[in-house]
Amino acid sequence: MGIQEQYSNEARIQLNFASFMVVAVWVCFGVGLSFSVAFHFVVTNLTSDVASESTMFWLSSVMYGFLGFIFSLIGSAVIYPVYNFWCERMRGQRVKGKFALVQRSI
Repeated sequence: MGIQEQYSNEARIQLNFASFMVVAVWVCFGVGLSFSVAFHFVVTNLTSDVASESTMFWLSSVMYGFLGFIFSLIGSAVIYPVYNFWCERMRGQRVKGKFALVQRSI
């Protein structure tokens, strides 16, 4: 079995729903984490009681981080038809980076 690779710096791609959601999960995880950290800064600046600050941080930042993750994930699933329509019309999404087209021969 031989493998041939052809390299390029630019490609046109169109992700299917599963691949789109895999990318979205990582982005949404970053949104949820960022939202938790930002919310922590808001909570620590608004409260003056150290004991309530710690309790409030754990409860609220985890809750709001999780909500940010869920709403971002739902938003990604809802926007997929628009992404799919746009890619169909533009013959794929043009991306730049390092790409390898792998062709396997049996």
